[in-house]
Amino acid sequence: MQKINKEEISNIALELFSSKGYNNVTINDICDACEITKPTFYKYAGSKEELILDLYDRTIHDITTDTYRFLQANSHYEQLVIIFASLFQDTIKFGPDLFSQMMITNLNENHHSFDMRDNLTDLAVMIIEKAQEANEINNINDSKILYSSLAHTFSGYEIMWCVNNGKTNFGEDFFTSMNVILDVKEELRDIYKKYLEV
Repeated sequence: MQKINKEEISNIALELFSSKGYNNVTINDICDACEITKPTFYKYAGSKEELILDLYDRTIHDITTDTYRFLQANSHYEQLVIIFASLFQDTIKFGPDLFSQMMITNLNENHHSFDMRDNLTDLAVMIIEKAQEANEINNINDSKILYSSLAHTFSGYEIMWCVNNGKTNFGEDFFTSMNVILDVKEELRDIYKKYLEV
């Protein structure tokens, strides 16, 4: 038996969920893949559901710690696009099956997987304010309300993507709505397209 922690168990489980489907993977399958016993699994992971509750937190951590990609953007608006494109790309990577399961788990009992995260909110709000000052977006309403509107719009499209088992234009639909909500300057409206490839 190898030395292991929750993050390693989660990473291995996510690979299994992605290849076989969440409901087709048992705790025994995870234990076998991790070369651990069931008591070790329960000690570190708690349950199968717990392994998918922090999918957003992984992405948000990557977004808020990788400042290099923000420096490559040509506008503040593009920086905001990068945030939502990162969320979109990871959602697509994990697939509708995992996100559906995360939603179901939170509907049964709120594990706060979909709560706004302060670090990401603060970053996005600051970027929106800079974009307003630079006249990149014409909607001058409160930046916190604008970000909240975008975050909930994203979740709405994500839910419909899950309901339709990945058969929607989730990215295109969201970014088109983002352009409308923020009233984005015409020449910046297509920036998102280069970030939709995953």
